[in-house]
Amino acid sequence: MCLTYVKITLMYLRLLTLLFLFFTVSYCETLQQSYTFKEPKIFSTDLVSDCPKRFEILQIPDDKPTYRINAQIIAKTYELNGCSVDVGRVRYVNFIKETALDVSPLKQQLMDVFISTYPTMIIQKINVFPRGYIESIPENSKAVLDRDITDRNDGTFYVLDKSGIRRYFDFTLEASLNVLHSSQKINRNDILTTTNSSQKLVRFTQFRGKPLSAIPSDRQRFRRSLRENIPIVDRHLEPLPIVLRGSKVSVQVQSGLVIVEFIATATQEGALYDIITIEKSDKKRAKAKVIGENRVELQ
Repeated sequence: MCLTYVKITLMYLRLLTLLFLFFTVSYCETLQQSYTFKEPKIFSTDLVSDCPKRFEILQIPDDKPTYRINAQIIAKTYELNGCSVDVGRVRYVNFIKETALDVSPLKQQLMDVFISTYPTMIIQKINVFPRGYIESIPENSKAVLDRDITDRNDGTFYVLDKSGIRRYFDFTLEASLNVLHSSQKINRNDILTTTNSSQKLVRFTQFRGKPLSAIPSDRQRFRRSLRENIPIVDRHLEPLPIVLRGSKVSVQVQSGLVIVEFIATATQEGALYDIITIEKSDKKRAKAKVIGENRVELQ
């Protein structure tokens, strides 16, 4: 009897613990790598606007226009106050004092680059943060961007100040993009069509290659097999050869001004100007150069 009572008591305690955690721990989204501040006292809602509780995170010294703190310390502070926050890939959080610095031209330059790369991209927000305290930059400053700046939704760039010194900025991008996905299992050498692909609106983060928003005008085939519901990027595809193995080809033989044509079978695939092997009607094989779609020239 006593043992049964103890078991029931333990069950109730576990249930109460779970209920306590459920009602007291609230999820407060993801930390960013950089924040600007006006007042040195930083509160929970300054970092995550929809956090249900407002409590002090830290006090930045008055003489510090920039301040850096381990992201895990901030996460622990949220936890001690009954909230949780995801640090993601952020190791340190930077706080930079607000200035009259106008970064809107830099935001526009970033937007233009992303839209140029992804014409169907829907940009919700671009955040730009100086790395350190910067009072001003020259008017009409041009952002110097890496070639792969559009591969992901965050990164770093710089502008040159009046003295020619590089001033670095971090940015984050919140955007959506229509991306082709495999709608079924894809085998190597399958041709990309509307049957095996479909368009989906996804959050833009990072892709291993340039994602496709539509089927290219020139026919493409898959370099490799894909599972269903995989985003299709440029490295998955290659142009479809203009001569396929097993296809009938028109073979040209030129002798002076006379051109003779006959039909043969391609035993190899080939792109323009490739040398492939063909099989004649008498089963003899010969080399031929690809000169057009299903057209070759005997060598």
